[in-house]
Amino acid sequence: MQQSKCFSFLHNSTAALAAVVFVGLSFTSPSSFAFIEDGEARRAILDLRAQLSASQKAQVELQGRLDELNQETAKLRGRSEVLEKQVEELTAQQKTFYQDLNDRMKKHEPQVMEIEGVQGKVQPGEKEAYDAALKAFQDGNLKRADTGFQSFVKKYPNSPYWPLAQFWLGNSEYAQKDHKSAIATLQSMVKRYPLHGRVPDALLTLANSQIEAGQKPAGKKTLENLIAKHPDTEAADLAKQALKRLK
Repeated sequence: MQQSKCFSFLHNSTAALAAVVFVGLSFTSPSSFAFIEDGEARRAILDLRAQLSASQKAQVELQGRLDELNQETAKLRGRSEVLEKQVEELTAQQKTFYQDLNDRMKKHEPQVMEIEGVQGKVQPGEKEAYDAALKAFQDGNLKRADTGFQSFVKKYPNSPYWPLAQFWLGNSEYAQKDHKSAIATLQSMVKRYPLHGRVPDALLTLANSQIEAGQKPAGKKTLENLIAKHPDTEAADLAKQALKRLK
């Protein structure tokens, strides 16, 4: 009797185990495996989508930052161009300033010049003083010319304009019939600059001053000296005519 019960129990247990195994096999059928695989694929797809979305977001942010950098670069380029323009303008202004400064400094510095074969340093204001005296002589204002030339030869004794100033001063004195002064002035000019281009004319005026001052022998000698040393000049031709009148 007990053996029968045990057999019955074992039979029932075996049946139950078989049922469990059957159920387990049912859940592990091909369709169940497909279900599991589909879930993993979905998760993988979702992960990929999330990664793609994050990548796209990062790309958008990166593009935005790149646009900002481009804008900043454009602004910097614009500022750089403005600065370059300002530097160019400043450089041009400095060049003009230094040129103007240099020109002003030169006006206050002696300039080496050659005036009718005589070379020397011309001091600031020297040429203007000479020109003013010469203009007064040309305008017939002889007293003013005398004052100007006398002041000039004393102030600028080493000027290349000196022989000219002395020449015109002698002619101005002769025109005012101050023959004594004219003789001294022209003799001084000829003695100091015997090779000057104005010497023939200076000798002619000197001779006329001597003759009109009553020094005919001296005047005659001056005319002869003029003809001998400067034969091919207009002054020599005039000297020959003057000698004829003296005979």
